[in-house]
Amino acid sequence: MIRFGHTCRGLNKFVASFFGVHKFVISAPGDDMDDTRPCQLYILSDTGTMLVARGTIYETATLVHGVQLAEDEVKVTVDEVVIPDVVLAVPTDEFFTVEEAFKSFVAWPRHLVGDVSYPPQIGQEGSPTPKKTHLSEDDPLGALDELVKIILDAPMNVHWDSTTFGREVQIPLYLHHQDVRELASGTEEINITLIQLWMMYMFDVSNKKGFNDVYGFIDPYMTHERNKFDDIQTYITTCFGMGKEIYFLPYIHGCHWQLLVISIPENTAIWFCSLHKSPPNPLRHVIDCSLATHMMLSGRSTATAKKLAWVALKRFNRTAPIPEKSLQLVRKALAKYVIHLYNSM
Repeated sequence: MIRFGHTCRGLNKFVASFFGVHKFVISAPGDDMDDTRPCQLYILSDTGTMLVARGTIYETATLVHGVQLAEDEVKVTVDEVVIPDVVLAVPTDEFFTVEEAFKSFVAWPRHLVGDVSYPPQIGQEGSPTPKKTHLSEDDPLGALDELVKIILDAPMNVHWDSTTFGREVQIPLYLHHQDVRELASGTEEINITLIQLWMMYMFDVSNKKGFNDVYGFIDPYMTHERNKFDDIQTYITTCFGMGKEIYFLPYIHGCHWQLLVISIPENTAIWFCSLHKSPPNPLRHVIDCSLATHMMLSGRSTATAKKLAWVALKRFNRTAPIPEKSLQLVRKALAKYVIHLYNSM
């Protein structure tokens, strides 16, 4: 089973220490103070992403106030508040807004943590600028190990087309060295960043084959159950407005990776789940509402329209794992795409 760890966690209570009106950040046992770096903290907004704070990321930490971090979350401190009254990316009972989390440890989605650009260090006068390392695309899996070393101190800044997921791209995707290690190992659970990259790869492939008007790809982060219903509906309605025939929607529910394929001409939603679970009711509801909203915005009547037919495929009768050779081909394709993105920067 393939999973990625951007799971929905309940609000967790914890005790914060106060001295007068000032809060002090105290490192927890196990935090590696040598594995920290400055960062910029973003949240999703109606127009894309928005910088709300600057802080410090603890790369190797796994707990925040005794609470286990999800796979796609990192531990950060909020050192500088940019927008005080916005809700945290991962709010808790104790800290709800960015201002309340000032000088405190909080969890933050990894892909919403940006790098801080530093001015170049002044070396010897006349010293040449170091030449960028070109990685081999003939052996992409082997090149991943070298890429890990290159982006160890600062994540790779991935630029992507706004038409890929049908939303604004104010802040590019950040690929961290942990993400590359997951892809290189072939045995670890892959997180949402790699899923997004795979969809970007499939988007490019379909366009090159002339299927740009056929296939649409819906960002799994935007449809995550943690997000508000209205925000999810608005985004999916926008995607339907792109006029594609078939949409691919990856979905995570209960730490399990699933896929929804929506055919607009056939008015059918096809559900893939290796555990034979039914589509979650909230997902069905938001898809049905989004499609109805899209029809109204297009000037079509919903009074006589047939409801979307939901079909759960029963093709997972084998308990044997997918052959290693098939998995290797998928890993190699994604690795080659990642290496190509790096070489093109």
